[in-house]
Amino acid sequence: MPLTKEMLLKKMKSRNVVLLNVLSEDDFLKLHIKGSVHLPLTQNRDEFAQEVENRFGKDKLFITYSENIICAAGPNAAQALKIRGFNTETYLGGVQEWAEAGLPLEGLQSPALAGARY
Repeated sequence: MPLTKEMLLKKMKSRNVVLLNVLSEDDFLKLHIKGSVHLPLTQNRDEFAQEVENRFGKDKLFITYSENIICAAGPNAAQALKIRGFNTETYLGGVQEWAEAGLPLEGLQSPALAGARY
């Protein structure tokens, strides 16, 4: 069963969950799920998995996400981690579904910043 936004919200409350945005740095800076960590998926899946392990260890649940349901980066990142022994899931709806649902976002295009005055 695919991970829904409601399921993700519940899982994010655990200290043993790391939510990974696997998009480019530019995309991450524009908009990402609040509380997520940026680690872009690279062509070298071994290096990607090693970086995840270096930063967080392997004893957590890693939930990957990308832009939306048609973007393969999130599922590809989860697969790269899974075949290396990580406990992982992917949130297919990505930042697009999250934003459309009005859930908490961060980044330069965040609705919360749109009305901010400097």
